[in-house]
Amino acid sequence: MNSAGYFFEYMRALLGERFDAFVDAYEHKPRHKALRVNTLKASVERFTELVGEPLERNPLCDTSFYRDVKPSLDPLYHAGLYYMQEPSASAAVAAFAPFIGERVLDLCAAPGGKATQAAQAMNGDGILFCNDPEHKRVKALVENIERLGIVNAVVTCNTASDYRRAGFDGYFDTLIVDAPCSGGGMMRYENVPYSADIVAGCAARQREILRDAVRLLAHGGHMLYSTCTFAKEENEDNVGFLRSLGMETVDIPLLPSTERGIGEKDARRVYPMNFDGEGHFYCVLVKTARGAECGKPPMRKKRGKVVVNKLALDTVVIFKRVLLPIEPPELDGLNVSRIGVPVFADGKDPSHALVHALSAEKLAQFGTVDISDRAGEYIRGVQLEHDASSGFAAATVCGFALGVVKSAPTGNGVNALKNKYPKNLRV
Repeated sequence: MNSAGYFFEYMRALLGERFDAFVDAYEHKPRHKALRVNTLKASVERFTELVGEPLERNPLCDTSFYRDVKPSLDPLYHAGLYYMQEPSASAAVAAFAPFIGERVLDLCAAPGGKATQAAQAMNGDGILFCNDPEHKRVKALVENIERLGIVNAVVTCNTASDYRRAGFDGYFDTLIVDAPCSGGGMMRYENVPYSADIVAGCAARQREILRDAVRLLAHGGHMLYSTCTFAKEENEDNVGFLRSLGMETVDIPLLPSTERGIGEKDARRVYPMNFDGEGHFYCVLVKTARGAECGKPPMRKKRGKVVVNKLALDTVVIFKRVLLPIEPPELDGLNVSRIGVPVFADGKDPSHALVHALSAEKLAQFGTVDISDRAGEYIRGVQLEHDASSGFAAATVCGFALGVVKSAPTGNGVNALKNKYPKNLRV
């Protein structure tokens, strides 16, 4: 039996008399795309003003709106004002937000949907570890964290067992495990291999991750467990496995477009026949079992002031020099890709990440050049002419940073803005 054949037979057994409604939605319902407004940079009201038209809200998340856009061509996307996220995927962290604490770890974070959503809930407080075990995926994770202006993140490329070996047992009060899964919830638009062996293999892999993940949580800490599959073996059965490790489920709102889990009343399922989006599963749990109490010492840091374009910053000398408004623990034993906000790019140029991380007040002190009418050219890497004074500045659109430019005279009485937009991000 091929992948599609097995998938439909599985769903028939799972849904019973509702299977026909599922098939009808699967075959005829249009694909819905959504964006999530980045409230670290702009309010929903301000974003709506910039778009210039009413937005249809996603009923599962207050900051998510249905919108079919090409983000690569949109300067507002490059300015970090929103994140493209499948509509059902935004539901999990939206429901989990009241339980997000000061020490947060997203174990399977790339490309960053749930991690950046958690960062919005944290609003710069506490410390957010964003981890992914695959090096290739970490690059996209870092890019999204920088674009959205997140300042309190540590990005790592490790496994849950690596974190345990590094001494993080009992350290975190919030854990997000968006587990690698068989992907049945995305079958409508992705060619996903699907079989009994794949489902069983994914469920076993998830249990390996969860076994270590529970040890990383402090007593009373909360976990969000989620997948984008319908398979009970990967969903409710693993919630049962977590219960055997000293976790208990937490009741969360049952929204009109969601259903209770199969045999797990506190879990939530999203189906395409009930909702304008794809499939998702999520459950919030609390650790009731006692475990190790973490005594990780704080990182030894050398602080110092640095002036960048007349803007004075209190920085830390880690990875050369970074803006670090957080108090991280010692990170020995972890493969750290990024911590805080790098102040400089190669050499002494202000970094792309820095201008995205600055508040409106500090951005004004740094210096800005409004290129709203030529933002499309900027993100393509075009050199622009402008009467800006010489030196570095933040190129802005509608008051929000896109990246860095360096103004210098051309010899014909007009200054040119040397385009510092990272080449890997250009359209």
